[in-house]
Amino acid sequence: MKRNQVIALSLFGFFLASPIITAEEPHHETAAKEAQADHMLEAYSVLSTALYKDDLEAAKKAAADMVKHDKDGAMSKHAQAIADSKTLAEARTHFKELSDLAIPVAKEKKMMHVMHCPMAFDNKGADWLQSSAAEVQNPYFGAKMPHCGEAVK
Repeated sequence: MKRNQVIALSLFGFFLASPIITAEEPHHETAAKEAQADHMLEAYSVLSTALYKDDLEAAKKAAADMVKHDKDGAMSKHAQAIADSKTLAEARTHFKELSDLAIPVAKEKKMMHVMHCPMAFDNKGADWLQSSAAEVQNPYFGAKMPHCGEAVK
């Protein structure tokens, strides 16, 4: 009889411990996703600055870094397109698509500022992210109109 009690208590203890073990897995997964999002937004910031400075090679390098870090992520498709771009205009078109995906991530994490240029893409307008809203650094026009735009409230 004691043997059955020991087995029953062991099973009971196992079942009590099981939810604790499973509860840690989503926390670890969430932390990994947050770290990945942080890295993607940091690389995004480098990419945006490169486009603001009309530096296609630096933009391509930052985009390739995004892809290398998260090959299967939603942003990777557009980052790869930037890495493969032949011109600044092509890179900027893909950057808009990348920005459309990055902005909700940044808003959720309360990181960065959403900026808007009303003249981008034939006056259709486009948004992007910046780490500071103090000075507009427009990645869509670069040296042509580096400070065109404003912070979105």
